[in-house]
Amino acid sequence: MDTAMLAEKFFLMLESLIKTQGQTHSDGSPRIVSTSPHVPVQLPTRSGM
Repeated sequence: MDTAMLAEKFFLMLESLIKTQGQTHSDGSPRIVSTSPHVPVQLPTRSGM
């Protein structure tokens, strides 16, 4: 009986992992979502050109 419960929990865990992995691009690369605030960056101007 314990084995059946353990197997069910295992498959529930697998299903949740598959759902979270569903956030990928069509080529299979992961979709990255940043939660950090935007920090503007000012690059130095190129001298000599």
